Amino acid sequence: MFGLFGKKPKLVKSEEEKRAAEMPVNKKVQFEPMAPAELEKELDADIRSVLKLSPVNYYATKDRYLLCTLYFEEDYSEVYMRFELRRDDLPSGKTKVYKIDRVLLRDILRKFGQNISFGD
Repeated sequence: MFGLFGKKPKLVKSEEEKRAAEMPVNKKVQFEPMAPAELEKELDADIRSVLKLSPVNYYATKDRYLLCTLYFEEDYSEVYMRFELRRDDLPSGKTKVYKIDRVLLRDILRKFGQNISFGD
């Protein structure tokens, strides 16, 4: 009986998850819903396949959407992203954390009408 109330196993975080959590800036955007496992398969084959996803308006599709959280340094020197399927604003599965370059970050944000410049 006491085994039911024992300690929970510690979740092991990947290096990417640890680094993403340390990033000073994050931005969240929403896409049409898709199963995280299917999305991971596509991203593993080609990370730029994220650009094929259709953006959605959070307020119009609150019941089900794919939340993309982008973590990055202020100078965009290091960028990470993670997707999470949300149903009624509650998490319902997520992908692993992916390291991406700043050009892909810029291209993702452009789909939402946001433009960033690198100051190069």
